[in-house]
Amino acid sequence: MPEYSLQVQFNQSQLDILYATGSNVVVAKPTGGSSPNVAWQVFKPMRSNKLGWGEEYGIYASTARVENGAELEQLSATPVGAARNKLYTLEPSSNIKGPVSGGSPDAYCLLNKYDPQPYMTVGLYQDATVNGTDIIGNALSAVPVLLSSKATMTPFTTVYIWLQSQVISNTVVTLVTSPMTQLKYGDGVNTLSVAYDSSSGKFLSTDGTRATEALISFIDPVL
Repeated sequence: MPEYSLQVQFNQSQLDILYATGSNVVVAKPTGGSSPNVAWQVFKPMRSNKLGWGEEYGIYASTARVENGAELEQLSATPVGAARNKLYTLEPSSNIKGPVSGGSPDAYCLLNKYDPQPYMTVGLYQDATVNGTDIIGNALSAVPVLLSSKATMTPFTTVYIWLQSQVISNTVVTLVTSPMTQLKYGDGVNTLSVAYDSSSGKFLSTDGTRATEALISFIDPVL
């Protein structure tokens, strides 16, 4: 499986301001082509930061609501390394069974048969390493799924990064208060390096040898 990394730089005066305002680095990943709705990794910035991850995923189910700030505690989950193109089933016992045929191409699929609840929150989770610390089991997506309905989740190698206070890892985030920088991995791009720009609130490339306009774009806050 491909391995990816992101280097993020700040200067000391920026760190002083971020610490004073309680602002942290938020990293998220989309599924299904939509904007992300989960804070996958949130960490207190240092001058030089490194985030690393591999393209392996697990599928989880939770009773949490998909609302801003909700913590995505797992009721049940597959191990990391779940099979694409296959179907898993969340059984009434809360166990996840599978994989079997019946999935969707290039996607992870879960059929919700957990009848103690009228719906479940389902998503993908992915392990990472942040500044040398292994972070295990954080969700990167969340979608409500009715009983007897199926969730189809297609992950992308794109990463979103921004700064925000009062957000923690593994929670739903639908209110974004600062510009998001979108970083496009894949097609031979496994490593990107950015630095924070205080005047714009965005993260700008520090790699002068690449055609970064094709790899980095920006999204205004969503309030």
